[in-house]
Amino acid sequence: MKNIIVFLAFCFAANLGFAQNTLLIEKIGTSRKYFYHTGDYMKLRVSKQDTLLKGKLWSIHDSTISVSELRPFEVQFKDINSVYKRFAFPKKFGKFMCIGGGALFTIIAFNHLINNEQVFTSDMFIISGSLIGAGLISISLSEKRCKTGKGWKIKVLDINVN
Repeated sequence: MKNIIVFLAFCFAANLGFAQNTLLIEKIGTSRKYFYHTGDYMKLRVSKQDTLLKGKLWSIHDSTISVSELRPFEVQFKDINSVYKRFAFPKKFGKFMCIGGGALFTIIAFNHLINNEQVFTSDMFIISGSLIGAGLISISLSEKRCKTGKGWKIKVLDINVN
């Protein structure tokens, strides 16, 4: 019995020692929450230097985080003005729509060249332009700004939340 208690205490202590911190961005008064772990891509605006930081989240501490592509840059939570949440589906959808619009434009133009017709027609611009426009709108809506302060709050959790 003594060996089991010592083993369980060791496992519990090892689990606490290797716990991964989680950065939580939550909207005050609602259930909207976004979680970030070390290694995730993050984009944020720092209010003191008025700079936009993009890159990998290197480390999460009690009051600071380190974000950068090449060299980690420490940022305190009180200096963060806003965090940008990225959504993968609208960005992929927008890229495919833009590629599809460009491909349709070239196919219609090639078809008009083969048939000895006028190359640039109005229907060609309407169809491919609407696809490219929908793609650009979708790409622009693939990122959400979470302004810290009154609306959004930054917290550090000592547990790994997926």
